[in-house]
Amino acid sequence: DFVPFDFDLDDDGLADGGRSKEKKREREEHVREWDMGKRKAADSPGKKRKVEEYDQDDGYANKRERTNAACRRAPWVHDVDWDSCNNVAEMYVMLILLHREVEAFNRYIAPTRVEDEVRGMIIEIVRKEITKQFPDAKVHPFGSYETKLYLPLGDIDLVVQSDSIANWDKVSVLNVLASTMKRSGITDRVTIIAKAKVPIIKFITTHGRFSVDISINQANGLPVVKMISQFLRALPALKPLVMIIKTFLHQRSMNEVFTGGLGSYSLVCMVISFLQMHPKIRRGEIDPSKNLGVLVMEFFELYGCYFNYHEVGISLRDGGTYFPKATRGWLDYNRSQLLSIEDPADPSNDISKGSYGINRVKTTLAGAHGIMRAQAYLRAGMISSRKENRTVRLHDNVDPEEMSILSSVLGVTQETVNHRRLVQEVFDKGVLHRMLGISPNAPLKSDLHVSRSPSPPAKRKSPPRSLLSRIHESASVTSAWGEADMEVSAASDGSVGEEEGQESRYDIDKRQPPRKRRRTGTARDAHTTYFTTDEED
Repeated sequence: DFVPFDFDLDDDGLADGGRSKEKKREREEHVREWDMGKRKAADSPGKKRKVEEYDQDDGYANKRERTNAACRRAPWVHDVDWDSCNNVAEMYVMLILLHREVEAFNRYIAPTRVEDEVRGMIIEIVRKEITKQFPDAKVHPFGSYETKLYLPLGDIDLVVQSDSIANWDKVSVLNVLASTMKRSGITDRVTIIAKAKVPIIKFITTHGRFSVDISINQANGLPVVKMISQFLRALPALKPLVMIIKTFLHQRSMNEVFTGGLGSYSLVCMVISFLQMHPKIRRGEIDPSKNLGVLVMEFFELYGCYFNYHEVGISLRDGGTYFPKATRGWLDYNRSQLLSIEDPADPSNDISKGSYGINRVKTTLAGAHGIMRAQAYLRAGMISSRKENRTVRLHDNVDPEEMSILSSVLGVTQETVNHRRLVQEVFDKGVLHRMLGISPNAPLKSDLHVSRSPSPPAKRKSPPRSLLSRIHESASVTSAWGEADMEVSAASDGSVGEEEGQESRYDIDKRQPPRKRRRTGTARDAHTTYFTTDEED
């Protein structure tokens, strides 16, 4: 049989095909104005977006940290003299320049006068509101604020000591403190961590965006401040080393115990032990305050490559010693890799037992040592080629960051720069001064971290007054006005007469109705968040 290779459509099929083509043509003709020019999805089928590839062991916990690492800058390099060492060996030049770079970084990252005064005013405002609620309470700052080892984004640690709340339930006290902070306008959101080993409240201040932690009747942190202050006076190299390593860990989210990192107290003890046990420092062969660059690299090398975490613990007593963990009963065979540091204030306490992520910290420290060593050799080769005129400059302007070794492992993020600008703005506006009822001094110039040259000290008529002296002066003026009011009311014998409708010298109408007391525990306290999961110290 013959089968033709053509298709005969009936009239109905032709009619249906024609109608569909007409409808399609009508849709194309009637296009809305706001849809004109838009590309149809069918014209360009989308492709599945690929996930960005990155090294899982790069030392960063999330995408935000990697983004910050890519945009970090090294503004402290402009305060380093890079051209004064030309007559010595290349590697020795790099060690000298690295030492100067560490000093410049410490000058940049150290707390400025404005930052320190603004934090002091925040503490005074918190103290003022708490003593209103608990008249016998004493609010003490401790931790890095007292030792001045805090970073620009560091938190403020406070402890409330009061005999009247000693028998209270701590959760109830935390609730009262949270409501007090909210109603006073210090913050708009408070987090209560009631199930932790040390119950605290956490909040971020409205002015300055400072993170504040408040605990109750925990006096063990106050003696530690005195001890660390003594070490800071005895070891001048302690502060710059702590500031660098603290910044390094903070930018990798390894500075919190509850995330497995190293706390500030543990880190300070590690640096103290490193300086105590350094053989050349013990024999007096080097001055640690003049070899900061070498000490930074050797700290990364010791705790990243060579320290025996499984069997050895750290003690600061008797000039610094190491001890077997098994003799103290601190050797956990299931977690033998944990770091053990004896608490100088309580020898029975292991202050670093909660740092369960110490393996990650160790790997990161080892990587930092390798990177800095490679950068040092690279920069030494660049110096050697410049001395022998084996280089060709493609541009006249030399970027100081090209010679930086420290910037290969850490830097300053835009978040830090923005926070310092915010703190300076809060100080210039005098918001906190008005909340405390004090008059600000002449505005402090922000510490611009640029190249500094010695200048003769400016003559001042009188030394600036401290913050506490101005607060006490304001309180004395307030009490003086109160005594004047009592004298006026006594002279009038309680009779007002025709002057009842007139305004007083405070410009307040005497017939003004009394202010209603605000109820507590209402919808205004809905901000409080409760965490019921247990958290380690």
